[in-house]
Amino acid sequence: MRGMKKSLCFLGACLLCLGLTSCAAAEQDAFQVQIICKSSGIQQIFWSCYLDGVFYGSGGMADLDGEELTAESELVPCFSRAYLDGADPIGFSIDFSPYAEGRIIPLGTTDQVSIPAQYGACYTVILSGDEATGFQAELQ
Repeated sequence: MRGMKKSLCFLGACLLCLGLTSCAAAEQDAFQVQIICKSSGIQQIFWSCYLDGVFYGSGGMADLDGEELTAESELVPCFSRAYLDGADPIGFSIDFSPYAEGRIIPLGTTDQVSIPAQYGACYTVILSGDEATGFQAELQ
């Protein structure tokens, strides 16, 4: 009995740690894409998503206090089965257009990043680069 209690405590601690990860598990009817912004001077990021190469939708992210985005900013769009009209997300891809403060046109747009997504999963994309050399998005 004592061994079982230890096992349950260990399992509970593992589940708690899993829940505290930065890219927490998505709901079973959705998947998430965590964006880590390693570029400086970015205030907002707009994204466009595609299924099998066909434009599907768009959205954007910004710090609610208007601060510059950093690698620690919480940028995790969630794509639900309902949003994708029940489509299989295996052909999902996304691109990003970063904006600087006061700019109404993007600093650039990344190439599409292919994410062979599955509902219930979380994926991490690193956004890097600058206006002079271009921006890149890389699936980790």
